Amino acid sequence: MEAVFHTNTNELDFSFLEFLKTQFKNAKIDIFVKEIDETDYLNSSIENKNRLESAIEKVNKRKFINKTIDELGL
Repeated sequence: MEAVFHTNTNELDFSFLEFLKTQFKNAKIDIFVKEIDETDYLNSSIENKNRLESAIEKVNKRKFINKTIDELGL
């Protein structure tokens, strides 16, 4: 069996280890830790990267869209 867990180090505790021990009872396992850079994911496609850069540019130029709560339908 194989599993991937995405979590924050602040959420790791003894219960997580107990869960692993239950799920992989008496098994030899590898634990691989990789720090995730969310920017890599957000820039994974050219289209998404261009949208993000455009949004950042608009914020830097203070080109905001102002809407009331009623206009947003909230």
